[in-house]
Amino acid sequence: MPETLTHRSLPLDVDFDEEGVVLRPWFLQPIPIAWKELEFICLTPTMERYPDGWREKTYAVSYLPKGFRSTFATAGHLWVELVVRDRRPLLARTEGRWTRAWLTTRLHPMLDASDQRKPDQSLLGLDFYKHRLNAPLDDLLDLMARHCRFDLVVHL
Repeated sequence: MPETLTHRSLPLDVDFDEEGVVLRPWFLQPIPIAWKELEFICLTPTMERYPDGWREKTYAVSYLPKGFRSTFATAGHLWVELVVRDRRPLLARTEGRWTRAWLTTRLHPMLDASDQRKPDQSLLGLDFYKHRLNAPLDDLLDLMARHCRFDLVVHL
């Protein structure tokens, strides 16, 4: 496994290592996020660790048509949502007006159980494709699982 796992895409590269996540938007300053700044990570589709590697979780009851194949099964697409504990320190240390503006548009406020906005917690969604990683997807999921818990984000 390389020291840094990188996902390359337009217009954002994302690096993962033992320290955390570094967002690298093109033509802007890098934005580091430490693992301790993340509350949890949500993966769509849900992934499970098996002895032979990570696989898409299957459910006993499914309302999908027979023969349905997810975008992960067909294209290797994984939607990763990072839940940031407190966006305020992250925005405060982000250098550059354009970089801060870019990050502000990507961080979506979270709601609590009574649908009140939480001023601190934010959601950051990232599109990932297996073929755009510089290492196997299993290595990336193992790294994330070591540092964060996987949980569910409910979209309304």
